[in-house]
Amino acid sequence: MSRLCHAFFFLLTLTSSAVFAEEGGLSLAANAASQFTIVRPADASPSQVHAAEELQRFTREMTGAELPITADDQPMPAKAILLGVTRHTETVLGEAPDLGKLDDDGFRIVTRPPHLLIIGSPIRGTLYGVYELLEKYGGCRWYAKHHSSIPKLDSWTIPQIDEAQVPAFTMREPFWWGMFEGDFAARCKANGNRPALEEKHGGRIRFGAGLFVHTFYPLMPPSEFFAEHPEYYSELDGKRTMERAQLCLTNPDVVRIVTERVLARIRQDPQARLFSVSQNDWGGWCQCPNCREIDEREGSPSGTMIHFVNQVAEAVEKEFPDAWIETLAYQYTRHPPKTLKPRHNVVPRLCTIECDFSAPLNVSTYEQNQKFVQDIEGWSAITDKLYVWDYTTNFGHYVSPHPNFGCLQGNVQFFRDNHVVGLFEQGAYQAPHAEFAELRAWILAKLLWDPDQDVEPLYRDFFQGYYGPAAKPIRQYFDELQALVTPDENVLRIWYPPTSPYYTDAFFDRAAKLWAEAEALVKDDPALSYNVRMSALPVIYAQLERWPATTIALEERDGVLTPVGIAPEYGALAREFLARIAEGKITHISESHARHTDYLAKLRKRLEDCPSTSQSPTVDERRADRLIIEDRMMNLGRPGEWGERVPDDQAEDGFAIKLFNTHYEWCLQWQVNPTVFEPDAKYKLCMRVRVVKTEREGSAFWAGVYDSARKKGWGQAQPNTAAVQEGYQWYDVATWMPEANQYLWVGPGPFTKDGGQSAIEAVYVDRFELTRVE
Repeated sequence: MSRLCHAFFFLLTLTSSAVFAEEGGLSLAANAASQFTIVRPADASPSQVHAAEELQRFTREMTGAELPITADDQPMPAKAILLGVTRHTETVLGEAPDLGKLDDDGFRIVTRPPHLLIIGSPIRGTLYGVYELLEKYGGCRWYAKHHSSIPKLDSWTIPQIDEAQVPAFTMREPFWWGMFEGDFAARCKANGNRPALEEKHGGRIRFGAGLFVHTFYPLMPPSEFFAEHPEYYSELDGKRTMERAQLCLTNPDVVRIVTERVLARIRQDPQARLFSVSQNDWGGWCQCPNCREIDEREGSPSGTMIHFVNQVAEAVEKEFPDAWIETLAYQYTRHPPKTLKPRHNVVPRLCTIECDFSAPLNVSTYEQNQKFVQDIEGWSAITDKLYVWDYTTNFGHYVSPHPNFGCLQGNVQFFRDNHVVGLFEQGAYQAPHAEFAELRAWILAKLLWDPDQDVEPLYRDFFQGYYGPAAKPIRQYFDELQALVTPDENVLRIWYPPTSPYYTDAFFDRAAKLWAEAEALVKDDPALSYNVRMSALPVIYAQLERWPATTIALEERDGVLTPVGIAPEYGALAREFLARIAEGKITHISESHARHTDYLAKLRKRLEDCPSTSQSPTVDERRADRLIIEDRMMNLGRPGEWGERVPDDQAEDGFAIKLFNTHYEWCLQWQVNPTVFEPDAKYKLCMRVRVVKTEREGSAFWAGVYDSARKKGWGQAQPNTAAVQEGYQWYDVATWMPEANQYLWVGPGPFTKDGGQSAIEAVYVDRFELTRVE
């Protein structure tokens, strides 16, 4: 959809035209006509052909004038817009154009009356120069793949220009769902791995040959090698293993095999730039004497990693001098080595997953941020090519408020200053309309091109262009939201729920009124109304998530604790949430699709099965001596990362919560609702759990009751795998008096994180049972 720009823009353009002309500017079109012809090289690349067509198209949309397109093997027009390096360029410019300084993506826009030159490489530079002309000097805006703003002009006059731009990063990837469409990504000058960028867009800088991340086992599958060559894999506790392990990076045969296989893959995909040779997504690095000697000398397991990857990269360079070998500086390899340095064609990739995003990394007082800053500065001191995998959304709650805008520009600048050449800004990549998704993608694209530009005009531009008359109340909400995390003590991680302590019900009540005001201001404009309604979704979600548990009535039915009544206000919110999810075709409210489907199913079931609270049983009627809490009523933290709800034929209701073995967090919880228990009575907690064991012995799982007000636990169970039987078993956990501010919890069994391994494959939780004992 396309919209007219605002009146002030027309006024500025029209009143400035005469001034520009007096100062040597060019009148490109007036009264739906133009004297200019677009000239491209006769051997123009696909992106230069597309650049000419895009300039022609948007000039026509703005002014009604149709600019003819010709090649430079034809006579020079009287007034020309020269694209790329044509045979006329040097004469008109007065000097030979220097494409070397512009690299693949940079450009130079120059007026040489009566001509205009847009100089850039045949890869993407010329096309990006055209988009800059249209945006900066024509007023075109592409805010989202579904929302553009193309002005209607009586005349289009540009001033004298001699402007060159080169992006701050070689690879720029705002990894957001809306940015994957090729035309939109190109117009935002994003050139990363994921967007559908075709030849006409100049292609993309991408990882090739299926080597994107965590490639050790894809390159050397244990199923192929371990039986005959266990020495190719990690030695842990004096024994070679392939389970949650790595490769033995000092084994010369491993170096040879990986090198051969990387080269074979590059030969199949030589146009790609990056190829990852990187650790598996867990610990278990090799502790054999040879590996340990290097790591101890270098002060980090990154020592063996760089020693290994350098050898692969050296061999690759001989055949593919332009290829970059990427590896991970992640978790156990994040700290840089003391003496070894990556080769010039090796690109270490750091990840900010542990960090706080309430403030820029280099000004934050958060301990993990300070550690990350130390590590990246250490890597920056030994290489001029780094790649960063950054995180810019809430992965547990895509549609929840996530006030991280205060860190975006500062972090991008910090990365630029520390030799980052590729920046991957991971956002909500699976579905549209996450919290301020369109704004984040657009702002990040701008900052990845030029981190030092004034960001405030960008915000004003977007709010006015994307929301129109609703901009003012939405901007007020936006500013108030960001202010919630400005105090140093407020930490913003990428999984925090809308029940985090810096949020209040009063804030969301005020927010709901601001969004209601915004919706009213654009109710007669379908395009803007859609943008506003989708952007308001996080406040509705936050209110649902924060709804007091006691307002959802529960009843013991045949020993199962069941929701039986909901407040009318809750029902209205739930219906509106479901309607907007359907309207926006939102398939993920979190990174975990299982959580998405489960959450929506719970809302629908409550609406279908539960009457209003006026029909629900009284408090006394709801109390019971025995309660069963099914898995569907439990809260799982970081769904998709820490666990997921799965079908399970052995579970009583056919479903269970599967807890992964990659952590030992108290990730599965149920908040105690005092209204369903007899006052001053004690209850016994049992849990029906199934453990899938490994050959190792250790803690199977741990579970308990925690009182967040008193800061103490009530009972705990932590069985050893040696005592655990196959299939589901009942485990006694605690006997205590249920009260407010308490929750039941379960997590996979603890293990040593630094190279340690879990003793279980997975833990399945079916249900909790609470029985009155006195």
